[in-house]
Amino acid sequence: MEFIELARKRQSVRHYKQGDVPTEDIELMIDAARLAPSGKNLQYWHFIVVKDDGLRRKIAQAISAENERISSLMDVKDKTKADRFRKFAKHFTLFFVDAPALVIVMSKQYEPSGYNEMQLADLDPSWLINEKNPGMQSLGAALEHFTLRAVDLGYGSCWITSANYADKAVQALLKETVDFDQQGYFMAALLSVGIPEDNPKSPPKKNLRDIMTIIE
Repeated sequence: MEFIELARKRQSVRHYKQGDVPTEDIELMIDAARLAPSGKNLQYWHFIVVKDDGLRRKIAQAISAENERISSLMDVKDKTKADRFRKFAKHFTLFFVDAPALVIVMSKQYEPSGYNEMQLADLDPSWLINEKNPGMQSLGAALEHFTLRAVDLGYGSCWITSANYADKAVQALLKETVDFDQQGYFMAALLSVGIPEDNPKSPPKKNLRDIMTIIE
């Protein structure tokens, strides 16, 4: 498939047909992600593939529990916003339960060029991570490779970051159930993968002229 066709077909797919995603195909997606550029070539990423339905549901329950904990605290100040947060989780996060595969994307904090040097100069370098976040830029390149390869293989995916508030709960569950506990890694995103329903809808993109400035 031509690259521009892949880019146009890629969208966030939240509804899937019945049907497995063979492990070999997921490996091809992760292999594409592996080829992405990363700062200092550190390749701070690790992909946990969850095809087990029971574990996927436990992950959803862990996210739901954390969502409800936060929502309950919000109820005191603004129940409308709390209920909106509950509804958002239901429709835009927990749908991954019905996908045949869930990929948990782990990453590490990346200290960019200038970070240690600014510390040595007694300057605060935290904005280099908090505002610029080059580590997440590298991970973003890997996840884009993943999602484009998924389209190329005939699948749909959804790149989910909305569950990051429940990262510690999910990581505790992974340690408890499959003994995954790699030092220094944190949950950065989730990827649902499956055979997309027919004619998935996607919101329009901004016009090219609205996002581009050319200086000649």
